[in-house]
Amino acid sequence: MNSIQNLKMIFFTSIFMVFLVSCEDYLDKTERSDLTDEQVFGNYKNFQGFVDGFYGGNLVMYANHALTSSLDIGDDVGSNRNFTVTYNIPHGYYNWVWNNYHQNIFNQHDESIAPDVRTGFWTGGWYNIRDANLGLARLPMLIEATEEERNLIQGQLLFFRAWNHFEIARSWGGIPYVDEYLTPDAFMQFPRLSYHETLMKIIEDMEAAAELLPKDWNNTVQGQQAYNSAVGRVTKGAALAVASRAYLYAASPLATKMRIGTAEYDHELLEKSAEASWEVLQLAQEGVYELVPWEQYKENFASNKTGSNTIWSKEIIWTRLKNGTGANQISNGMGRIHNSGRFGGNGVVTSATLNMVELYETASGYPIDDPDGDFNPANPWANRDPRFLSTILIDGVKWVESQNNAQAYIQLYSSGGTSATGAGLDMDPGTQSGSITGFLIRKYIPYGVNSIDQKWAQYRFQVPFIRLAEMYLNYAEAVNELYGPNTSPPFAGLTAVEAINTIRRRVKLPTNEDITKPVELYTYGSSSLPDVLPKFTSSKEVFRERIRNERSVELAYEGQRWFDLRRWYVAHLPKYKIRYKCIFDKNHTFFNKVMLFEGTFDENKHYWLPFKRADVNQYKEFYQNPGWN
Repeated sequence: MNSIQNLKMIFFTSIFMVFLVSCEDYLDKTERSDLTDEQVFGNYKNFQGFVDGFYGGNLVMYANHALTSSLDIGDDVGSNRNFTVTYNIPHGYYNWVWNNYHQNIFNQHDESIAPDVRTGFWTGGWYNIRDANLGLARLPMLIEATEEERNLIQGQLLFFRAWNHFEIARSWGGIPYVDEYLTPDAFMQFPRLSYHETLMKIIEDMEAAAELLPKDWNNTVQGQQAYNSAVGRVTKGAALAVASRAYLYAASPLATKMRIGTAEYDHELLEKSAEASWEVLQLAQEGVYELVPWEQYKENFASNKTGSNTIWSKEIIWTRLKNGTGANQISNGMGRIHNSGRFGGNGVVTSATLNMVELYETASGYPIDDPDGDFNPANPWANRDPRFLSTILIDGVKWVESQNNAQAYIQLYSSGGTSATGAGLDMDPGTQSGSITGFLIRKYIPYGVNSIDQKWAQYRFQVPFIRLAEMYLNYAEAVNELYGPNTSPPFAGLTAVEAINTIRRRVKLPTNEDITKPVELYTYGSSSLPDVLPKFTSSKEVFRERIRNERSVELAYEGQRWFDLRRWYVAHLPKYKIRYKCIFDKNHTFFNKVMLFEGTFDENKHYWLPFKRADVNQYKEFYQNPGWN
């Protein structure tokens, strides 16, 4: 969407610079501000143009920055370079978020980038919060508009104010909730709210936004008359979905530990999360959203659909639209961190760990360590949940469509090859631009999208913020804790088990599985991944682990795993600190589980990112997070 940028304000990269230094500087208009407030905010079309700026610009894209950035920073990844976020956060070097200046998903403060277009949760977040408050303060100027148009503007502004606070709070914990447009004479020494209080303010704004926003912009006059496209604008469902997630975070063991000292779920807030999720699921019943058929599943992440310049499906509830194509998307975008250098990546590789690979069940529904199951350790990648081969790239898969020689295949073996180290050509240190774990991430990179076939011009790549699948997962987690696996709550006709099975039934089993072929060449029948086996639905505690596993698999590499491990208050446990790789030979005669590294996660320190020391020294009400003084 195009944006009227004329009234964008200079807003320094730190909230404390905003609050405390040179009011004249940060309230100055940019040199482009040649329109009056009345011109920009006086009629619906221009005001909507101002609001459309929130959909791009400073809005962070997950895992889509060059070189260093990704939100996949948990036990699911390992990095072959020590300057990336996927290396530094798992190793406990959280000050990376303040010391790294370029392409920093948390805090981009590269001096070569204009201040009003810098991104990152902290930097771009505070810009967006200020602009949202500016828009809300100017609402009385909106004279040339219907009541519905005023509601649409207000609803979007409330959404973006809350969304940007949420993105900051879930990384740093409690923060000031800035819900007013600051003037030079305002008192700016805002104290930190608690994490719980911050989330409650976020939810309050999101619930207010949900009352003002449409279910579907296409059903509004304004959406039909949009000067560009209304696709991707926030909706009632998007606001409710964020509220569902925020309630789940507020109800989490981490949040409760901070509030009352005990790491357990808050049942009252779980009920609220389940209710918000259920409202979104009801919108799906009305046809607003749907779990797209399995054959279209990958179109949520990478699409070459003709007639569209964006990625959008009825499963996506909220995302930043992404319309770029071409080799740059691989060499300087998604592929730079997910792709082997041999196929067009740029040498900085984030690999899937064996920890993540082991979460995928067999095609018959058994965890691979289940003594009753049918997992075959001699052929470990066959006969697995189909989401495995749709998400993880394994050794021996044909990856170049236009060639049939040995180099057309992925080479991730550790020994028995022809390189100097005996490793395959897509392994590091064999090439210094490959995997360090024996696996690559392929969720966003389709077959043929490489430097040889060069199909990247046909595709767009995207990490959705929220999909409908997450609403089933949020609902299942909350309802299981409240009512157990097999009892539906009084406000809904769906059990936690049924919610999980709804997701699983979308996944179809192939009729011609051949793990040397890319999944794009598979044929899928009508048989689905089995429902959760009865042995795992006997109690809340047993089913909790299956819900968490299902969440990790379904939302793999969508920037959720690190946040989930933290809110469940398990990230400090040895099970989640040690990362594993798989060592195997070219002929697959052995598969060895080997420790890649033991991550650093101090229970009393690493649940929150640190604030800049210079900022917390400004005044005592804004205090540092535990362990970082």
